[in-house]
Amino acid sequence: MERLDSVQHAQQATGLEEQKTPVVEQEVTAITPAASNSNVKTKVPLSRSRLLPIVVVGVILGAGAIASGIYAYRQWQYAQRFPQTDNAYVTADIYPVTSRISGIVSQIAVNENQVVTPGTLLVKLDPQDYQVSLAQAKASLELAKQQAALAQKKIRNVPVPVAVPQLSALDNNTQARQNLLQAQATQQRDINEQQYKTALATVAQKQAEVKKAELELSYTNINALVPGKIGNKNVQVGQRVEPGQTLFTVVQPNPWIIGNFPENQLEKIQPGQKADIKIAAFPSRTFAGKVDSIALMPQNNDTNNSVLTNNVRRIPVKITFEPTSIKGYESRITPGMSAVVTVIPN
Repeated sequence: MERLDSVQHAQQATGLEEQKTPVVEQEVTAITPAASNSNVKTKVPLSRSRLLPIVVVGVILGAGAIASGIYAYRQWQYAQRFPQTDNAYVTADIYPVTSRISGIVSQIAVNENQVVTPGTLLVKLDPQDYQVSLAQAKASLELAKQQAALAQKKIRNVPVPVAVPQLSALDNNTQARQNLLQAQATQQRDINEQQYKTALATVAQKQAEVKKAELELSYTNINALVPGKIGNKNVQVGQRVEPGQTLFTVVQPNPWIIGNFPENQLEKIQPGQKADIKIAAFPSRTFAGKVDSIALMPQNNDTNNSVLTNNVRRIPVKITFEPTSIKGYESRITPGMSAVVTVIPN
């Protein structure tokens, strides 16, 4: 029995040595190529710890691709139902403030972005030259009135000969003289009346010159004609301005949106439809609007708006804001801001 147990024990020890031997050989085989110049490469199988990250990344990428496909499909469905464009911008009525006369700027009464009302003084020009012109015009008018009064007086002072009846042949010379005097008086009266009419016309002309001089003097005060906000200031004190030169712009209230929609979307767009407006300057706010009108012709002067890569033209659509939607933003929404517009079909 003892012998039998010893034999079994020896066999078990031998088996353990045989199990350990491949591991040692594998380790030696893996180290040997690194230490020697041999070209033999040993293939070591990947472990689960190294394979797991690759599988996880693959699953994530696959899920991302599927999610992107679903999102793109839903966006396509949304675009088919709701016409949308990101080629849109804010605009408004912009009134240019110009000078009607030439002159030197003596005062600028407003600042950039200041809100003004009709009649607000914007710029004052030096009035001295126009004050002198007005004084000269008034003096000329007074002189013309005096000349007209003198011409009227001459009409009244022309003597009218008394007609003497012809009694005999001896009085022929007297009658002829009487007729001559009467003809001369009539002629002089006609001349004086014509001079008086000319004097009255001169008076009217001088009155017009006075009126013109008064207007030019009033033009030295450049006032706002419409309500709005001052922008694009282009004038300085001491600067000489010329007629027609733009000094400011006044951006009037009540802005609107111009959305350039592809023409293949116009079938679903009608005036009166509601619209959602997203302005880039206020990304967290969605404004409500309404389709006001559709342009009759595309804007060919803008290459970005006129033709797309697939030869589909863009047509401008005017969209107005709902007054309650922009409450509190009236002074912050300015022309030129970019927007994204989505029309909601009925």
